[in-house]
Amino acid sequence: MTDVKENVPGKDPGDAESRPCKPESSGPTREDKSSLRDHPSRLRNTVNDVSKLSSEIGMNRDFHVEEKVLPPGSLEGRIRETMHDAFWEHLKERLSATPPDFNCALELLKEIKEILLSLLLPRQNRLRSEIEEALDMDLLKQEAEHGSLNVPHLSKYILNMMTLLCAPVRDEAVQKLENISDPVRLLRGIFQVLSLMKMDMVNYTIQSLQPQLQEHSIQFERAKFQDLLNKQPSLLDHTTRWLTRAATELSAPLPSGPGPDAADASSSRGGQQPGAPQPHHGAVPGLPESPPLGP
Repeated sequence: MTDVKENVPGKDPGDAESRPCKPESSGPTREDKSSLRDHPSRLRNTVNDVSKLSSEIGMNRDFHVEEKVLPPGSLEGRIRETMHDAFWEHLKERLSATPPDFNCALELLKEIKEILLSLLLPRQNRLRSEIEEALDMDLLKQEAEHGSLNVPHLSKYILNMMTLLCAPVRDEAVQKLENISDPVRLLRGIFQVLSLMKMDMVNYTIQSLQPQLQEHSIQFERAKFQDLLNKQPSLLDHTTRWLTRAATELSAPLPSGPGPDAADASSSRGGQQPGAPQPHHGAVPGLPESPPLGP
C-alpha cells in the first residue's frame, strides 16, 4: 500500500490540559457498556469498524498513527490552546496558594503513572514494580495532606523513566524537558512528550501485529465475500458469462496466413471486435474488461 498516514483518535495525554483535574478512564465507562448492550446495531457497527481497521492494518504495510496537527490559526486550535492555558494557569495558582493545593497535581501524577505503565512491555516487571512504588498514590496523597509533596522531585523521576522508555527519536524532546525548572511548565511538557510516546507505542504494536492481522484480513475478506454471495447468489452470473466468453475467445484457433484477415482476427483476439467490451488500461491483453459483479 502507499504511504497512508492515519489519524486514529485515542486518549491524548495532552488533553488533560483541557479537563478538570480528573484522569480520563482508559476503558469504556459503565454508561458506554450499557449503551452498547441497549443498542445491538451500535455494537455490530463497532465490531465491523474494528474488523475493517484490522483488515486495513493487515493490508497496508505503511499504516501508522500520526500526530494530529491543527492548521495554524484554526478555530479548534485557538479554543484548545485557550483551554490548555487556562488549565495550567489554574494549576499554577493552586500550587502557589498558601498552603499549596495539590489536588490537581495528584490527579495529573496519577494519569502520568497510568501512561508510564501502559508503555511497558509485559516482560518489564521490574520497571513496573519500580513505578508502582515511586508513584504510590496513597503515599503521595498523605504527603500532599501534610504539604510536603515534592513535585519537582517526582517530575525528575518521571523524566528519568521517560528516558528509559522513549524511542530514540524522542530523546531530544525529553532532554529539553530537563532544562525546565518551573514545575507547571515541566508537567505540561511531560504530557506533550508522553502523548508522542504513546503514539510511538501504538505504531510499534501495529508493526508487531501486522503478520497476524494480514492473515486475519484475508480471512475477513473471504468471509465478507461469501456472506455477500449467500445473500445474493446471482451476483456472479454476469461474471460467469464474462469468463465464459473470454475463455471462448482465447481458445478460438487463429486464422492461417499473413494476410489482412489474420491481422483483423488478431485484433479481434485483443477484445477489439465490434460489440465486444474494450480492455481497460493495464488489462491482460486478450481479455475483455472485467465486468461489475451485478448483472
